[in-house]
Amino acid sequence: MGIYLKVYNFTPDEKTQKPSGQVDYEIVKNGTKEKVLQFSETVAEIAGASASQVTIEKVLSLQGMQPGMYTLKMKLADHIKKQTLTPSVSFTVD
Repeated sequence: MGIYLKVYNFTPDEKTQKPSGQVDYEIVKNGTKEKVLQFSETVAEIAGASASQVTIEKVLSLQGMQPGMYTLKMKLADHIKKQTLTPSVSFTVD
């Protein structure tokens, strides 16, 4: 499964001028609280990230996941502005 998302206007860190934030990823099987996948990364470590624009490109393997409905939940946090976005999307594994 591919994830592609552009996020704009992070506040730059005064010292590094890089965005100061974190992205949390979580896949949950619908109808349960079972977390199938969970990981995080700092925004500054994402290739090409700048305060004005961060492009998130991920390919996640769905191999080993049982057929059914799942939800990808993301939490994007700007640590300086103290703002958070929480996009999510449902998808089906056949």
